[in-house]
Amino acid sequence: MAALDLKQQIKLTQQLTMTPQLQQAIKILQLPRLELQQYLRQQMSENPVLEEREYGPEEPLSRIEQNTEEMMRRDLAEADIPHAEVDWELMARQKEALSSQGSSGQHTSAAVAKSSLQPPGDVQYEQVVSATMSLSEHLHAQLHCTQWPQSERHIAEEIIGNLTEKGYLEESTEDLAQRLQVPERQVEKVLKKVQACDPPGVAARDLIECLTLQMHEWKIHNPDLIHILSSDLRAVERRNYDKISKKLGLSKKRIEAAMALLTRLEPIPARAFISSPPPYITVDVIVVHLSGKWRVISHDEGLPNLKISPYYLSLIKSQQKKSQGQDRRYLQDKIRCASALLKALQQRQSTVTRVSEVIVRRQHDFFEKGSHHLKPMVLKDVAREIDVHESTVSRVTAGKYMQTPRGIFELRYFFSSSLAAHGEEREGSISGESVRQMIKKIFAEEDVSSPLSDQKVAEMMALQGVTVARRTIAKYREQLGIAPSSRRKRFAS
Repeated sequence: MAALDLKQQIKLTQQLTMTPQLQQAIKILQLPRLELQQYLRQQMSENPVLEEREYGPEEPLSRIEQNTEEMMRRDLAEADIPHAEVDWELMARQKEALSSQGSSGQHTSAAVAKSSLQPPGDVQYEQVVSATMSLSEHLHAQLHCTQWPQSERHIAEEIIGNLTEKGYLEESTEDLAQRLQVPERQVEKVLKKVQACDPPGVAARDLIECLTLQMHEWKIHNPDLIHILSSDLRAVERRNYDKISKKLGLSKKRIEAAMALLTRLEPIPARAFISSPPPYITVDVIVVHLSGKWRVISHDEGLPNLKISPYYLSLIKSQQKKSQGQDRRYLQDKIRCASALLKALQQRQSTVTRVSEVIVRRQHDFFEKGSHHLKPMVLKDVAREIDVHESTVSRVTAGKYMQTPRGIFELRYFFSSSLAAHGEEREGSISGESVRQMIKKIFAEEDVSSPLSDQKVAEMMALQGVTVARRTIAKYREQLGIAPSSRRKRFAS
């Protein structure tokens, strides 16, 4: 057996190593706005040399307004307009419009200053979010407003606590009775009382019972409807009325009359109480029409304006004994980390603004005419123009938002692949988003008694000069949340 021995040797290799500073810069670049705020607050708590620059009363304008003032002066200088010929009233209106646009994304410093001067009793109701009541709270409120025996109240609370998000009771009365140690008929009795509460159909054990409760509450009499739903729910979902007619021996007219009543019923009784908190978006850039041009303004309001503390800078430069040795090395390390953070933050703001400027320049027709004029554009196009890697553009556009006069859009909204087109205004290609908008309009204008198939929509698109495959129509239809033609069919009541 050969003996094993250890040897040392020199080997030259090349490998890519990411420094901590580079990793931090990449992380800051891809962080969304709200997460970036939290990250900067965390860095301030961990690094004592970082502090937030405060604005005094001598700085009344926000940074957005300051950028606007600079743009106005630059436009006047480039146009070489004499002072007497400047339309200052127009400039004031533009500035006022910009302030109103900026306030929807985030409060400016002037708005914050104004709110701080208001008396405490003056409530700003437009900033108050209304509270929502859950289904459980709604049912408990009705429970406490009625005189129920204590034994029934306990069972009712158990039933309410076991309702699903849609308002159905999936647990059997037998299991409830066994857990509460009461007779099952008593649970059934209390369940009937709970089912009589608002909203109609609540605490039903299946769809048929839910619709039956609603028909009883609203005094709708149509035995055909329950018979149809009980026989073949799949055929009802697909609007396959021929199959239902053959199976039950009902005329098509009676089936259509029953289905017309079905549209008045609610299969999800707790729909009014199913609500998710509204998403709050803080924009990163604002696009405004200023001096006849579309301009991009970096929206950094709300982000802590960081700087390195002058006290620690002077302390590290001093030759005092208390700043020597380990303490001095600690301060040097923290100042180095703070400098890297500020540089990465500045680079992030610059890159987001540059990418946004390219988007506005390439998608000029979108801002002028609307989403139907969105041009095909991919990440590589922007990366080549600002001389960065494609992955950098991908990180910049993820989770970053742009506020425009046409609404708030994620930067990725403006990127889409191209499809073949041969119309007068198509220029050989059209963006996927424009195709989605065209498909949405076609479906919105269709005859509900004879809904369009995906193939028919593809043929209609071809007549408009856009070549789209049927499977592409199906994909975009699903993205728009539009059901297939078999589920969209409606009959006149």
